Amino acid sequence: MSGLKTISPPAVEPVTLEDVKPQLRIDPDDTSFDATLAPLITAAREWCEGFQNRAYVTQTLEMALDEWPCRSTIKLPRPPLQSVISVQYIDENGVTTTWQPANYVVDDFAEPARLVKVHGASWPSVRLASANGIRVRYTAGYDDATKVPKTVKQAIILLVNAWFETPGCDPPQAVKSLLWIDRVVPV
Repeated sequence: MSGLKTISPPAVEPVTLEDVKPQLRIDPDDTSFDATLAPLITAAREWCEGFQNRAYVTQTLEMALDEWPCRSTIKLPRPPLQSVISVQYIDENGVTTTWQPANYVVDDFAEPARLVKVHGASWPSVRLASANGIRVRYTAGYDDATKVPKTVKQAIILLVNAWFETPGCDPPQAVKSLLWIDRVVPV
């Protein structure tokens, strides 16, 4: 079993108030709706990321595993991967050890990216903590909000529009259609 946590959320959103207001026919200088729109933008980005199983803007994630895989790879959900920060394991006594980067390579051509054990390396043979004994911390998302695909930005704008105009509604099919093209099957 594995779990995924956001350690550091994105510092910026891929879509701004200036992107959303024209779609809603709100004057760019009108700030009266900003307090309503800003959290809708974040919620729409989070919904779209969840639907696509991707990270859009730089964020730090941590995946936890209960045991080492049978094969030589660990898939890292929520592409695109920027870098692996650390691979650590926790033994049954609660002692945390870092598994050295010399033991693995990062395959960032795969999507999702993979952490691949190098030839001759073995997974550590300690009794792991009962749950979440392996932790892989990494940075994912496009390194600049301007690099987020236009289809994703349009989906976020459409979703903000739908939720602003009809609070509580399900995401429109147009949003899903824009996102379906590059959806990643969950790891």
